[in-house]
Parts: sequence; C-alpha cells; structure tokens
Amino acid sequence: MRNSNNGPLASIIITNYNKSNFLLESVKSCLKQSYKKNEIIFFDDKSSDNSLEKIKNFKIKNKYNFRIISNSKKKKNFATFNHISAIKKGLSKAKGKYIFLLDSDDYFHQNKLKEIIKIFEENNKKKLILDQPILKYKKKKIKKNFLQKISKNKWPKFPPTSCMCFEKRTLNHVLKKISFKKFPNLAIDFRLAVYYSLILKKFHIHKSHLTFYRQVGESMDSKYVKYRSIEWWKRRKEAFEFLNHILKKNKLPTNKGLDFFVTKLFNKILSI
Repeated sequence: MRNSNNGPLASIIITNYNKSNFLLESVKSCLKQSYKKNEIIFFDDKSSDNSLEKIKNFKIKNKYNFRIISNSKKKKNFATFNHISAIKKGLSKAKGKYIFLLDSDDYFHQNKLKEIIKIFEENNKKKLILDQPILKYKKKKIKKNFLQKISKNKWPKFPPTSCMCFEKRTLNHVLKKISFKKFPNLAIDFRLAVYYSLILKKFHIHKSHLTFYRQVGESMDSKYVKYRSIEWWKRRKEAFEFLNHILKKNKLPTNKGLDFFVTKLFNKILSI
C-alpha cells in the first residue's frame, strides 16, 4: 500500500450518548492513529450528561481538528433506532473512501486504520472488514476470537459495531436496505452483518485484535441476558423475522428450522 499520507481518506464516525466518562479515550485513540490521512466525526445524540461540553472543551483546549455534530431533535423511543440514525447522519458528512464505526465507550489500537486499509486496498472485492475485539474490563483485558463461518440462511457470529469497517459507497447502499423502523431490539451491527454476509457475500473477519470493546453495565446490550431474559427472547424472535424478511426480499430460502420454532414457542409462552 502507498504511504499513509498519500493513501485514501478514512472517516471515523464516533457515536456518543451519555458516555462522558469514556469518550475522551475513544477520541484520543483516533487522534493517535499511525495512519494519518483520516477525518474524525464525533456525533453526540443529544446527551443529557456533560458529553458535549466535555468534547468541545477538549477540542478547543488542544486545538485539534475534528468535527463535532450534535443532534438537536427529540430522541426516538428506541436506542437501536437512535444509533442507526446517528450513524447515518455522521455518514452524510463523511468524505472518506473507507468508514470506521466507533462507539464512544470503545477505542482503537493505534494501528487499526493502517492494517484494515491495507487489506481493503489489496483486495477491492472486500466491502466489510471486521477485526477481533479485546474485551476491556476494569482490571483486565481479554482477547476474543470470532471465526469466519457463514451458513446459507443463518446469521453469522460477528464482533461488535466498533470492529466494523466499510467501503463507503456500498455502505450507503446497504443502509437504505436495512434502516426501516421495524424490529426495535435489533442493533445496526446485526442488520449489517446479515446483509453483507448473506446477500452481498462481502463479509470478512480479520485475525488481528485492533478494537478495545469496553464492558460496561449500562451498555445497550446489558438487558439481553442470554436465555434468561424476556428481552433476549424478544430480540431473538425479531432476529429471525428480520433475517427472513431480508432473505425473502432477495428470493432466497428462509430460515424455519428448529431454533426458529423454539424461539417462536418461547415468545408465545412469555407473552401469556
């Protein structure tokens, strides 16, 4: 790949809602990237804490050149829809060839952009690349590995949103296909993973651990306790509905195996 100063522009979209305690570490990790030809877009989704004041003061005090966008409109009822909207608004301002998503409580390894862009540039057929996460706890870090395994009509196992990197033009196209306001429990990373893996077949998990994924109790996923919460079963039902909606629209076989019917049964029981 060419020298990073002469390479393609990369856009990092940081989305924030009430993560004042973590957002500076997130932004600093982007400012310290070894790949220098990048732009940072910080989108605050009408936080009720001091996030916006904090990031503005940080920018002014240190004379950093990155963009801050704040959402002035009233928030919707579901965090998932807000997150999708925030990413779309950030993307509308992005000028880069490649898009890196980052939740403001996570942060990047300093070589993340350099390594991922090298893969993109060496293989222009890749449209979505995910690196491996490093789970960040208060007193320890654990590397987690996701294998590249995709079945014909099943959603893939995949790293979280902050591990996702895209070729911009394709991302714009895909967002139009998945951003409808149904399935409120389904986050954008699931929607993107399904479409890129099963419809486009442009889904690649890289072996390097380049994203620190913070484990915090108040995260959007904290209420979805596997097997043990009603919310988890509701989300699983929506996952099947979304999956089959996308497959059907693209004239592909839908998923109605044992797992589908077990999920449907549990939702029926839990709703009584």
